[in-house]
Amino acid sequence: MKNWVKLKPIIIFLVFFFIFSTAKSFENKKSELGLYFGTKIYEERHPVDNSFFMSQDGWMIGVNSNSETYDGSTYMGFKNRAAYGQVDYTSAGTGTMTGIPDYQLESTFYLGIPHEMLNSRITYFAGLGGRYLLNASGLRISSTGHSGYDRESRYVYMPLGINYEKGSWELRAEYLYFLYGQQTSYLSNVSSNYSDITNDQEDGSGIKLNAKYYSDENFGYEIYMDYWDIADSKLDTTGNFMEPRNTTSETGLRLFWTY
Repeated sequence: MKNWVKLKPIIIFLVFFFIFSTAKSFENKKSELGLYFGTKIYEERHPVDNSFFMSQDGWMIGVNSNSETYDGSTYMGFKNRAAYGQVDYTSAGTGTMTGIPDYQLESTFYLGIPHEMLNSRITYFAGLGGRYLLNASGLRISSTGHSGYDRESRYVYMPLGINYEKGSWELRAEYLYFLYGQQTSYLSNVSSNYSDITNDQEDGSGIKLNAKYYSDENFGYEIYMDYWDIADSKLDTTGNFMEPRNTTSETGLRLFWTY
């Protein structure tokens, strides 16, 4: 919610800018490569009373690629990104930990229908995406002497959204329909007496908001916000462990080059 409040005036400005921007011919093939920097906040809630359980916040830096083709009444796109960052851990009962390595991979395929008007183009699309996360706190000790452990997350989702182009600007909004997720907690990092735990995740959703500006035919800027809300997981095979509800928000700036 805090990220939304910060971005609200920017989005309002971009909407008005769209209205008065000049007309241009739209590219039917886009190939882009970029660098990005963002801030990330991850939070877990207690499964019983929804109180604060733990959080991780920090930064991410990465590379991304974008390939889009408009062919008559068909739109096809591929977006990929890979990132590394560091986050700080805070919990309700196991202390704090700083500088935890965080890794992220994501790839999404899009298929849609474009509608070109006099001065703008609007595209409705759906697709299929996959997201991988590794939070590498294994072999680290918290401020209260508790041992950390590596955690892997895998998401499969379906984006449903709209893309609007006018002048040198482009706005994109996606609703992320969560299909399936899996969380693996490597408790064997803590002790060889512990077994690793895998939990299936079946409920959740997300959104992506992007505002892109092409400063010239070779370079541009993009402001982005990603948000996920994943429900409590199912119990693991032993029936003793679950992954609690969690939210992730990421906001940042991308610089991209066209080729």
